[in-house]
Amino acid sequence: MSLAWQFFIAGIGTYLIRASAIVLVGHGVTMPTRLERTLRLIAPAVLAAIIANGLVLDQGRLNLRVSWYAGTIVAVFIVRRFRSAAWAIATAMLVVWALQQAGLR
Repeated sequence: MSLAWQFFIAGIGTYLIRASAIVLVGHGVTMPTRLERTLRLIAPAVLAAIIANGLVLDQGRLNLRVSWYAGTIVAVFIVRRFRSAAWAIATAMLVVWALQQAGLR
């Protein structure tokens, strides 16, 4: 099976899962509070997993980019302190750029 078909099937599956939840809620089915809290955490958990994978591995090898780790630490600090994803991204990008310009990879 080609990669394009795999993406297409995954996209349709994701859409159907989301649509079924919307239809159920539209018909008055209520979810338990615990399940709702859990579902709210899925997107951030997936994003964190993707980012962590990119930080640790680079094409199957250990990633030793100091600038990326420094940018990540700054982003985590900004998000925790100021609760602003936009400022965290901007500041982290600036830190990574500055360190790479200084010769740190």
